[in-house]
This record gives sequence, C-alpha cells and structure tokens, in this order.
Amino acid sequence: MPRREDWLPYGLDERKRAFQQIADGAETYAADLGLTAAEVDRIKAIAVEYAFAVDIFERNRVNMRALRSWRDAVISNKRSIKPVSERPMFDNTPMPVRTQAGLVAEMRKYVRRIKSASGYREGMGIGMKILSPNHVKKPLRDLAPKLKVTALGGFKVRIACQMEGMSALQIEFKRNGEERFEKVAFLTSLPEVIYIEPRVMGVPETGVMRAIFIKRNEPVGNYSNTPPITIFGA
Repeated sequence: MPRREDWLPYGLDERKRAFQQIADGAETYAADLGLTAAEVDRIKAIAVEYAFAVDIFERNRVNMRALRSWRDAVISNKRSIKPVSERPMFDNTPMPVRTQAGLVAEMRKYVRRIKSASGYREGMGIGMKILSPNHVKKPLRDLAPKLKVTALGGFKVRIACQMEGMSALQIEFKRNGEERFEKVAFLTSLPEVIYIEPRVMGVPETGVMRAIFIKRNEPVGNYSNTPPITIFGA
C-alpha cells in the first residue's frame, strides 16, 4: 500500500471532526501562528459550514428512506384498516449565513498558512490533526502541554491547550504562599471553563497553574508552562 502524505482524512465525518480540531487550534494558538481575529473567525466558520452540509445531508438521507417507506405503504397492493401515517418531512434548516463553496480548498489554504508560520511547532500539528498519517510522532516522554489561562470572574478560569492526541488534561493550581500544587480539574476537551474555590469567598487570590497530559489514566510527558493567574469574584 502506498504511503499517504495528505493530512486530510477520507471520510466526511472524519473531515468534519478534523475541521473542528483545526478551528479549536487556530483559536488557541492564534498569537503563536500570527493569525488575525478575522482569519480565526473564518476558520471557525469553515468548520461550522462544513459540519452543517454533512449533517443536513445525512439527516435528509434518513428522511428520504422514511419517505420511500411511506410511499410504498400508500401505493401497496395490500389493504389495511390502519390510517396512513403523516408524510415524513425534510429538514429545511437554513444554512449558516454567508456559507461559501469550496470549503475543503479554503481550509487547505489555511493549513498551509498555519504550517508556514514562524511560531508553528509539531505539537500544534498533532493536536490539529494536520500532519500526514506517516509523520513521526514525538515520544510521549517529550510531550508537554502549552497552557493558556484567562481569569473570567466568578472565580472561573478559561483553559486552552491542544490535546496533542492525549485523552485528558490534568489541571493544577498553586496558591501564593503554598508549597504544593492542588488538582483542580480533569478535562477531556478544550477550551473549557473551570471553577477554582478560593480560600476566602469573595477575596481575589493569586497563584500559578500547570497541566500534564493523561493517557490511559496515567500522567505522561512533562508538566506545562506555569502561567500566573488571579482569580476573583466579580
């Protein structure tokens, strides 16, 4: 079997998931990749438009099978005392505003743009699934999350990080004055918003966060960077 060099999966559902991963990665790594807000918004829109086209076709294919069964029952040569059921209807949900044609070609353009960025690294490509199936994976021992955190108020923190093929991410927080990190979240999809309980309710608290990948319920690789964060109530 010839080696496959193309990053794009064959199946429509696989492509739908891949496009969403690219959109998530573009948002997470926008600054590193030099992507503008407009470019990130367009990449996210491509994922939404592609998913809509795939999903509505599948729903209406199911509806078409139901309609065919309804038709066959109506024109059947067998008499029935039961009333005919209501005719199955098709899904006429409006498509996303400003949907464009050629989404695969457009996403390929953005993938080339991402890979050529000076801040691009292999871990991003793994997380966004834009590397060839034949690429050489980084050893697990060398993996380290690149954590981005944003305080949102209400003692909540937005966590962003590429999963890089791992099943989960363990989030830890060390308060100023404390010696140890405490586990505060276990995430399986990102970005995500978590709540950190303060020592004194209503009082802002400063510390640092870190994360480590989890695979088969065991930590793998190295700890992430340790970005500072101040959680607050209002």
